[in-house]
Formats: sequence, C-alpha cells, structure tokens
Amino acid sequence: MLTRDRPWILAVFAFAFTWHLLAVMAGGWSRTHHVRHGRDFASYHYAVEVAVSGGNPYDVGQLQAAARQDRIRNSVHPYLYAPPFLLMMSWTQAFDLPRAFHLWFWLHTGLGVLTAWGLWRWWRPWGGDLIGVCIALAFALMTAVPNNHAMGQANFAGLGLALAGLALAQGQRPAWGGVAMGAACMLKMSPALFVMWWILRREWTAVIAACATGLGLSLLALTVVAGDVQIGFFTEVLPTFGAGSYNGLRVPIGLFGNHSVPNLWDAALPHPGFGLGPAARLASQVSALALLAAVAVAFRRPVGAPDGLAAQIACVGVVILLVPVFTYEHHLVFAIPALAVSAWAAATGRLPVALTALAAASFVVLCFDLQALKRMAEADRFGLSWLGGLFRELKFGGLIGLLITTAYLGSAHDDATLADPRSRRPPLPTP
Repeated sequence: MLTRDRPWILAVFAFAFTWHLLAVMAGGWSRTHHVRHGRDFASYHYAVEVAVSGGNPYDVGQLQAAARQDRIRNSVHPYLYAPPFLLMMSWTQAFDLPRAFHLWFWLHTGLGVLTAWGLWRWWRPWGGDLIGVCIALAFALMTAVPNNHAMGQANFAGLGLALAGLALAQGQRPAWGGVAMGAACMLKMSPALFVMWWILRREWTAVIAACATGLGLSLLALTVVAGDVQIGFFTEVLPTFGAGSYNGLRVPIGLFGNHSVPNLWDAALPHPGFGLGPAARLASQVSALALLAAVAVAFRRPVGAPDGLAAQIACVGVVILLVPVFTYEHHLVFAIPALAVSAWAAATGRLPVALTALAAASFVVLCFDLQALKRMAEADRFGLSWLGGLFRELKFGGLIGLLITTAYLGSAHDDATLADPRSRRPPLPTP
C-alpha cells in the first residue's frame, strides 16, 4: 500500500487516473461512439466472418465482399495477424460491426489498465512507489493510449501478455512465462523480439515453451483457419511485411506519424507506388540487423539486478517500434515501459545529466498530441521548411532517445553500480 507520509504520490496517482479517464472519454470515446464503420477493427471482424464461413481471411477480395454485404463500408484493410488471433476475436460474430467495435473499445481500455497495473506490480519491489508514479504518468499522458482504443487496435493484448510472460520467467516460472509469450507472439508478431532476448540470455525453458505454445495455438486455430491458409500466411503474407506492402495494404509509408527507421529510408530513397523500393528495402534490412546486433552486443554481459533487466526489456520494446516499416501512434504503447524506467532512472540520479535531459525530452515529445505536431509541421514557419521536417520526426527522435537511455541503463554498469550510483566513486587510495 502507499505510505501515508508521502501524500504527493497519492496526488499524482489521482491526477493520472483523472487525466487518463478524461483522455479516454474526450480523446477516444467521443471520437468512437458515433462511428459505425469500425476503423481498423473492421479487418478483425470481417476476417473472423470469412474464416468461420470457410474462406481465406488473408484474401482481401473476400474481406471486401463481406464488408459490402454488411452495407456499412465498401472496403477494408487487409487482415495482417497470425491465424490464432482469430480465436481471440471469434466473439465478434455475436455482434454486428458497430456494436463489436464499441465493445472492443471498452474491453481494450480495460486491458490497457490491467497492463499498466501488472507492470507496476512486477517492478514495484525494486522501483518502489516511484516506479508506479512513472508508469501511471506515462500511461495517462501518452496520447497513443486513447488513439489505440479509438482506432480499434489490439496492441495492449500483445503487450500485456508479453510483459506477463517476462514477469513469470523472471519470477522462476519460465515455462508459464513462455506460454504467455507464445500467446503474445500469436496475437502480435512483434513480441518475438522478446524471445530473441531470452535466447541471448540462454533462458531455454521459456524459449521452448513459447515456441511450443505458438505451435499449439496454430493447431488449435485449425478449427477456424485451414492448414493451407495458415501455411500461406507464413510463406506469402508474412514476407510482405519487410517489403512494406503488408499483404496489399495501400497506405503510403510516408504518411505523417510513421515513426520507424524504414520510413526514413523510404523518404531518402523514394519509390513510386506502395511499399519500399529495392534500395530502401535493402537499407532497412541492413539497419534492422545492425540495430539488433548493437543491442545484442550491448546486453552481452549478464545482468542480474532487476532494474537492469527492466531497462533491457524496455529497450527491446523500443526496438520493436523502430524496426517495422509501419509504426504509427497507436503502436507507441510498447514504449510505456521505456518511458517509465527512463523517468525513474532520471529521478533517482542513475543517468548522467545529458541522458537525463534526453530522457525528459523523449518523455515530452512521445506524450505530445500527434495532431498538434502535424499542424505545427504543416504551418509555414517564416519559410523554414526544415522546421516542418523536424516536427514531423520528433516522435521518432523520442524513440531514439529512449533507445539510448535504456541501452545505457541495461548495459553500462554492473549490478552494484546500477543499484547505487554512489558506487561509481573511485576507491580511496591505500597507504
């Protein structure tokens, strides 16, 4: 329980709760309750409908036909998730699209709160009440959270299960941790990078359990998706993610609010049409491999201190955002652990002055409203065209800032140094 002699903590939690409630209602629900077309959620809804009827949910034409039959919308984005994701969303068939979309808004809001609460429960033994404050503020202030709910996305389902898996594995229950992580990977493919982090740490029980769970869920998904369709996802659909075509997704990579490394390469090496050009694709792949290798080298030394492990986990969460071709506002909820651990480290003096400033700046820009940034980028600031480009990439810069601070916290010190900054003092001379 929170200590009574620290009322400011209660005040901050009350502020965070109130702000989050207002953000969800004003920034999320007010933009959602009148919407019938389901936004991004429609892809899940119609994919389930097509799969249950014996069709191929990865066939865009079949999704479009199902959408037109509903007479609510004429088109829908391609379905991009692994087959087991349809098991989680199978409940949508009991409702029409508008009702399912609105119900998912509140279900996913609850998943978000549960994820933040679970992260605090996991990190509180080493971070105290202060880490809870940092998590609460990051969760409440990030505009990505209400945006995630309003778009009908499913990011908290994957993030919450991934963090649960990491917590269980760290709590001496690696098999159950692997089960949770395997489920997370079947909902969102990106948590697979956490499995790679386990491989780096040689946590084989968790790795094997995660792979076995993924296989088991794929077999269970045969009840709704045929085997040849599942094979087609892994052999035909999944490879398109690296090319930026995403199973025929017709969304420009350079759309404002894409915060990934491949987005920069697409701007530097443009290509007509949708997807990355050959040069940008190669540069993106090289960049991804270089980033993964750099993180692996930085974390090659074993770290046992829980705050050092938290920093490594948070850093992997940032890499998850930088590597894909598309990283939009709603995806940024994966940066919540990095925001929290960086803020905690800055507040407790575990970061040098320069990195403290970098962590603070990253926190501010990642919590800044995306539409406000867009208006600032599009405004004519005395003919300074470069200023618009700066505003456009501010959130990308914030992710790079978090990458640097979490990599420093997770790699630069041994356990004693990370736990107590005073241990950085040089030893006293001996007579």
